[in-house]
Amino acid sequence: MQQQLFPLIRQAVFQNLNGYVSSSAILEHMEEYIVPPGLGPQAGLYGALALGLAAWNNQAFI
Repeated sequence: MQQQLFPLIRQAVFQNLNGYVSSSAILEHMEEYIVPPGLGPQAGLYGALALGLAAWNNQAFI
C-alpha cells in the first residue's frame, strides 16, 4: 500500500470539490474520510468475492 499517496489524494479531492462542498466536517477532517482500506491488500479480493456471491445469490434459476 502506498501510504505516501494519501496526502496527495486528499489534496486532489479538495481541489476537485472546487467549493461545491462547504461542510467543515468534511473539509477539515478529510483524513477521516479518505483512508486506506480496512482489509489492507486483500480488500480488492474480498470485495470481488462479495460481489460474486451477491450476484450468485440473486440469480434466478429456471
